[in-house]
Amino acid sequence: MTQICLGLIGCGNIARSAHLPAMAHLAAQVRLVATADTNREAAEAAAHPWDAAAHTDYRAVLERKDIDAVLIATPEFMHAEQVVAAAEAGKHVLCEKPMCRSLAEADRMIEACHRAGVVLLIGHSRRFTRRYMEVRQALDGGAIGEVRLLRENERRSSTHMARMGQAGIRWTPQHWTGNPDLGMGVTLSHGIHEVDLLRWFAGAEPASAYAEQAVTVEGNVGVPDFLSFVLRFTNGAIGSGEISYHPPASYPASHQLELFGTTGAIRARDHELIGLTEYDGDGAHFPGTYELLLHIHSAYVRQLAEFIDAIREGRDVRMAPSEARAALAVALALIQSARTGLDVSLGPNVPAGTGV
Repeated sequence: MTQICLGLIGCGNIARSAHLPAMAHLAAQVRLVATADTNREAAEAAAHPWDAAAHTDYRAVLERKDIDAVLIATPEFMHAEQVVAAAEAGKHVLCEKPMCRSLAEADRMIEACHRAGVVLLIGHSRRFTRRYMEVRQALDGGAIGEVRLLRENERRSSTHMARMGQAGIRWTPQHWTGNPDLGMGVTLSHGIHEVDLLRWFAGAEPASAYAEQAVTVEGNVGVPDFLSFVLRFTNGAIGSGEISYHPPASYPASHQLELFGTTGAIRARDHELIGLTEYDGDGAHFPGTYELLLHIHSAYVRQLAEFIDAIREGRDVRMAPSEARAALAVALALIQSARTGLDVSLGPNVPAGTGV
């Protein structure tokens, strides 16, 4: 089997913890040829196991003739420019979520990839998480009848971030997520996951959106790190969600999904996956929790495999870019609602698909 030659643009936390392990798992199918990051050490660290070239300018990766596709794992404010440039260079693109920061940027990205005839997959990894895939399958089989209420919660303490050397940095000006000139806050960076899942499971588009955002992390200068929201869907279902990044340090990272239908209910959560707890002067620690969170490694392996297969088979990806654009539209409406204190009505959007 001919390997797909990849370039990696952005070698930070999500690349190290998820994308590079997925590449290693699929090493028979992909080969990392070059990396790029403004931090040379990060680019070199990612490149070294593959004997790949390391660059500090992403354009150097796109100029290479020995690369078939690129994986873009940079912050969202860079996505539109980099995806369009990759398409114009004839490279297939797997781009991290959120797609970008505006619908105009999303349209530019989709049009550029369509015009170039390259695959574009936006990395909504939870569409490739086994338990959520099984939830969608159960809904398709009528397991709980018509969905009426949906809820998805997310909790992230500083514990697993400390293990990766990032505790006390994210959501502050020391990190781009806490820079109000660069980041739009948790609603776009992580709430987009919850929004996409609720759309997927409701089987309809939201008619209205309401949200409250807040700053809770010490040192944060105004970029929201807490989100609570409600969506009312066109089919009458109501969805809600909440994301907190400032529970006690001893609180395990976790997610919980609940769906209530006309004939039954479904619940899926992380808590039971924690098999080991360590205690020291800093409190409780949960080794392996991040890796187990949503079965992170297997989800990213499936996501990369879908990207590879779509390239080889010359077909569209099973989660179309229009789905990512629709999730972005809802997330932006939630941000608008939080800023104004008002419900935001959503006009006609792309049809909700069943995705993966």
